[in-house]
Amino acid sequence: MANNSARYVPFARKYRPKNFKELLGQEVLTKTLSYCINNKKLTGALLLTGIRGVGKTSSARIIAKTVNCTSLLNDDLNNAFPCESCKNCESFNNNNHPDIIEIDAASRTGVDDVREIIESSEYRPLLGEYKIFVIDEVHMLSKNAFNALLKLIEEPPPHVIFIFATTEVQKIPITVLSRCQRYDLRRLSIEEILVLLKNIAQNENLKLEEEALKIIALKSEGSARDATGILDQASSYIHNVSQQNDIITAESVNKMLGLVQISTILELIRLIIEGNTKEALKLLEEIYMNSSNLEHFVEQIADLIASLTKEKVIAGFHEPMYKNYGKEITDILLKISLSRLSILWQIFSNGTNQIKSSHNELITAEMLIIKAIYSCNIPDIENLLDKSSQIAEFNVEQTAPSTNPKTEINRNIFDFLKFCHGQNEMELYYVLLNEVEVKNFTEPLIEIAANSKISQEKNLKSMLHKWSGIEWNIVICKQDKINSLKQELLKKAKASEDFTVIKNNFPNADVSDIILKS
Repeated sequence: MANNSARYVPFARKYRPKNFKELLGQEVLTKTLSYCINNKKLTGALLLTGIRGVGKTSSARIIAKTVNCTSLLNDDLNNAFPCESCKNCESFNNNNHPDIIEIDAASRTGVDDVREIIESSEYRPLLGEYKIFVIDEVHMLSKNAFNALLKLIEEPPPHVIFIFATTEVQKIPITVLSRCQRYDLRRLSIEEILVLLKNIAQNENLKLEEEALKIIALKSEGSARDATGILDQASSYIHNVSQQNDIITAESVNKMLGLVQISTILELIRLIIEGNTKEALKLLEEIYMNSSNLEHFVEQIADLIASLTKEKVIAGFHEPMYKNYGKEITDILLKISLSRLSILWQIFSNGTNQIKSSHNELITAEMLIIKAIYSCNIPDIENLLDKSSQIAEFNVEQTAPSTNPKTEINRNIFDFLKFCHGQNEMELYYVLLNEVEVKNFTEPLIEIAANSKISQEKNLKSMLHKWSGIEWNIVICKQDKINSLKQELLKKAKASEDFTVIKNNFPNADVSDIILKS
C-alpha cells in the first residue's frame, strides 16, 4: 500500500540543485553571493532574471537556505554552501521553515497580498537569522502592488531579505529595479547541459546514444529544466516501446519530439541544390506522413542551413550536433555559394511564419521547396558583380582610346585602382572610386572632374609614375555634379538582365556595394 501511494518525482525536481556547488552555469551569482554571505554584506533586495529553466527559483532557495545556515561551510573555491545538518537546513529540507516564505506573484498580484507581506516583515524571524521572502514571477504584480513595496525594499528591516525571480524583467518598474541588486542568469551551454544529462543518465542507469544527448541539449535551448524534462520523457518512452533494447537513440528522440533525422534533412538540401524537384517533393511527402509538425521541420532546415553558412565562412567551424555528417556537409558546401546559402536561409526562416498561418502545411512546405530550388537556378550575386565590373572596364577601354598607338597598353583606371589597393594607398583609392568623376584615362593623361579641392593630386601623380613608369599629365576641372566610378558600376549592375531576374523574385534585393577583386 505504501509503494502504491509513493508519488513519482520528475527528474527536473529530483535533480534540482541544492547548493551553489551544484548550480550549473551561474558563476557570477555563485561567486558574488558567496562573498556577500561569508562577509555579511547581503543587500535587502535581490532580483534574479533569465529565461525559463536556468535556475532562478532554485538559486533563490539556495540563497535563502545558505543565508540562514548556522554552520556555514566553504569549498576550495571559497563558495559558501549549507551544512545540511543544522536546524535551519533540516527545517528547509522538510519544507517547513517558518522564516522562508515563498510567494507566487502570478496568483497573488494585488495590494492586499503585498500588505500581508509588509505586516509579516515587521516580526522578527523565529528560527533563522533572517526572514526571507521569495517572490516568484514578480513581474505579475500590479502597478499598485509594486508601489506599495517600494518603501519596504528601499529600507527593509535589518532582519528581512527579498528575493525576486522573473522571466520578464522589462515589465518591472524602473523604480523597483533601481532598488534591487540584479543578477542575470545566463543560458547553459550545450556542453554544460550534456554534463547534466550524463550525470542523470548515470544515476538512473539510462543508456543513451551520444547523438540523442546532443539533440536533447540543442532542443532545450539552454534550459536545464527543458533538458531534464525531455530526458525524463525519453526514458519512459523507450521503456514502453522497446522492452528488450532500452537504449535511448537519436531516432527515438526525434520521433518523440516530432523531429526529422538530420540525414534526411541533408538529403533534402542536396536535392534542392541539384534542382531535383520531383524527388524533393516526394521526400517531403514521406516526411509529412511520418512527422507531427512541418513547422518544426522547416525550423530544422533553417537551423541546418545557418550551420552550413557558418562552416562556409568560418575556418575550422563545426557544429557539435552535426559532427557525424562531415562528408555529407562537405559535399553540399562544395556545390553551393555563400550568397545562395543566405537566400535559402531567408526562404526557410521566413517559411516558419508562413506555415503557422497557412491553411495547409504540406502545400506551403512544397511551395517553399520549389522556391528554394528556383533560387538555386538564378545567377550567383558574386558572378553578377564580377560580370558588371568586366562590362564597366570594357566600356572604359572602348570610350578612352589611346592617343599614341605606338605605346598603347591594355590598362585602365580599374587596373590602377587595384594597384593603389595593393600598395595600401586607401585614401587615394577611395577618392578615385567615390569622390571624383574620371572623364579620361589614357596614358599619359588623366582628366578628373571634382566638386571640391583634391588633396591627393601630388600623391596621384607619384603613384601613376610608380605604376606605369612614365610621367602623367593631370587635368582637374571644377564640376558641381559628378558621376563617380562606383555609381557607374552600380547602375550597370542594376541594369543587367541577371539582376532583373533576382529583383523579380526578391523585390527587396539591392546591390549595396561594389568590390574590386585584385
